[in-house]
Amino acid sequence: MPESMKILKSETAMGLWNLSSASFHRKLSSREGKDLIKAAYRAGIRLFDTAFSYNEASSLLHAAMKELRQDDIRIITKVMPVPTLRKKTETELRRLGRDYADILLLHWPCSEPMLSESLETLTKLKEEGKARHIGISNFPLSLLRKYTRIFPLEFHERPLSLIWNKDWEEERKLGLKTIAYSPLGMGLLSGKYRKTDEIEDRRASLPMIQAHSFQRILEETAGKPEKALSWVYGREPWCVVSGFSSPEQIKLLEAVGDLGKDEDSMLTSLADALSKETGADNIFSHHWQ
Repeated sequence: MPESMKILKSETAMGLWNLSSASFHRKLSSREGKDLIKAAYRAGIRLFDTAFSYNEASSLLHAAMKELRQDDIRIITKVMPVPTLRKKTETELRRLGRDYADILLLHWPCSEPMLSESLETLTKLKEEGKARHIGISNFPLSLLRKYTRIFPLEFHERPLSLIWNKDWEEERKLGLKTIAYSPLGMGLLSGKYRKTDEIEDRRASLPMIQAHSFQRILEETAGKPEKALSWVYGREPWCVVSGFSSPEQIKLLEAVGDLGKDEDSMLTSLADALSKETGADNIFSHHWQ
């Protein structure tokens, strides 16, 4: 682990969405994917985030773990709320070569009664030893408030970045441990973009792109993605999940540190303003309220 990361209160995880065909990014070969996982391990990362719907990514993680021959890797994985949730969880564990997941999450909310049925199954899977901890992912605040009163949920995985901090301050009061993914805003704060009209792929349809505050945030972080990443670590979530497409991107973690009170406050004000300008429940424009 880079020296600069050791003083931070949040753990770092590698997200494997980038290694699946479902991501926005260039599809990596199996060899590239395994090498990237091993590079993250050598950089000190011991926690990896995947999902049943990431398909080949979980199998790549298993293959990389066998090549590393290490037993200190922990895994977060996610399964959609469907009638076959139990079967898909068991399939996912076989892909990972594990008897249990360290953290098993319901990947997205859905309508009732399927949502409650899925959360009941998730609870039973923990009782059976197929998950050490359970939680949910991508839930809006209204659903979090409702279901944390009913089920023994411990974690919530959600996007958290300068372009998406919606309801963060209220959510953290619920006592869930936050797994913060996409700290560079789906890669929009990677330093590549300086103007909104430079975004030409599927991310151009994200709900915050046309907001005035989004352009301000691009300008403040242009060429300095470590500022955006440091801001997320400054919120002190339980864990920050970063996706990588090359070993060089892992080195960005070495630049993470304290922004200073004034700069942190300025960026927080911009993030809060953007949140107010954006009406969607989540970063992908889905609506679950």
